[in-house]
Amino acid sequence: MGTDATSAGTLFAVDLEFRWSDQDINGHVNNARAVTQMEEARIKATTAWLGSGFSQPGVTSLRVVRALNAVFDREMTAGPVTATVWISRIGRTSYTVSHELHQGGRRCAHGDAVIVVLDPATRQPDPISESVRGDLRKALVTDGTHDHHHTTGEDQP
Repeated sequence: MGTDATSAGTLFAVDLEFRWSDQDINGHVNNARAVTQMEEARIKATTAWLGSGFSQPGVTSLRVVRALNAVFDREMTAGPVTATVWISRIGRTSYTVSHELHQGGRRCAHGDAVIVVLDPATRQPDPISESVRGDLRKALVTDGTHDHHHTTGEDQP
């Protein structure tokens, strides 16, 4: 099954903080810490979209990250960062969560995580239930307003 039709769902935004200790020897936030903040934002967004029951093993289903990418547009420093999160694709057994990190009103990093839903008993890919699919559709943005997939790192919006 392919991607759902073009839509403009609701973006999830959360304010996070990079600590002084998140910086590396170069004086900017370590790239791994930026990915951790994307994960933190993704967990908060998923809980808002699907409720806490979806994240409890055996209750509804399990989820695993199948693929993860991150592009760093500019350096980040200790201090506040705003994360924006949305669903960019819904498939049969997986969905893609897209993230952007902003500091000072500018996008500094973006990335995607492909999440696969697993059957708790077999731990194999399991079709996304219609109720979860409906909740994910509310955050589905495929109208190109947040298309960062073609960024190479050389073009910095």
